[in-house]
Amino acid sequence: MMLIADYPLILFSSMAIPMIKKRFIASLLMCIASMCIASNTWARPNPNIPEFDARVADVYTVQHHDMRNGQRELRIYSAVPRHISGKRPVLFMLDGNGLYPLAVNQAAQQFSPERLPIIIGIGYPSPEAFPKKERTYDYTPKVAGDAFQHGGGAESLYQFLTFTIRPWAEQQFPIDTQRETLFGHSFGGLFTLMAYQDHPADFQHFVAASPSLWWGEGKMVNLDKLTRPSKASPLDITLGELEETPDLSRLTDEQKQNYQTRKSWISPREVCEAINSPQRVCDFTLFSGKTHGGVIPDAIKKALEIATSEP
Repeated sequence: MMLIADYPLILFSSMAIPMIKKRFIASLLMCIASMCIASNTWARPNPNIPEFDARVADVYTVQHHDMRNGQRELRIYSAVPRHISGKRPVLFMLDGNGLYPLAVNQAAQQFSPERLPIIIGIGYPSPEAFPKKERTYDYTPKVAGDAFQHGGGAESLYQFLTFTIRPWAEQQFPIDTQRETLFGHSFGGLFTLMAYQDHPADFQHFVAASPSLWWGEGKMVNLDKLTRPSKASPLDITLGELEETPDLSRLTDEQKQNYQTRKSWISPREVCEAINSPQRVCDFTLFSGKTHGGVIPDAIKKALEIATSEP
């Protein structure tokens, strides 16, 4: 359940208000709360770039470095522990504009200084938290269909990550190259899953949160590749409970249409179940009561725990 955040709370003196008025006000506040909860239950991720908490400056050095991948300008964000000795695990993550600050804030709160990971966010020089045009192209695989014509750049970005971003980061920062994790949510989760499908041993761990398998109606999912008995790192797939079984009565007309039209032949849970075998490991986590946007903090916390776990 979410607290009321968008409505000011008005405090009343209990001595000055007759009981009937107090009951009316209580009922009114409960009504407002229920409407707020219903609307927030299906709210999209915050479109504004989050700010860093005050504690971050005490434990992290944060900066960014701009790079160019062909015609695409990328902004690579980095958070490196201030009090560091020896190599540190690293979390590479998509949606650097919108999710990287949340991850840095969470890490600063969650870990002692000696356990802090290095965090690298892949974003854009844009004031938007989730630049739609850029991430739609960069995070999605090429698939047939007019509805998906604006995607298809995932492999190009993955190659840039592999041969430019990672070597640069490993040279600049004290990264433990045996403890590198890739994380993404939504389109970023799809990117992470496709990276695992095509390059299953490139990272020591993959975390695909709420992967957008409706893209291409899931036709890019190749179970032959995903279940091949070859060397593969562990994969974690996470999902919000209300993504898997939504309460349709709380959806707007637009959300209902998206839910009804954005279909895939396979679900995230089914992908994970298919992968699990003596040769491969996939853990599936369902976050109770959470939606596609509401699950982001849980997914980030999970990714940080995985990134900092002992190999």
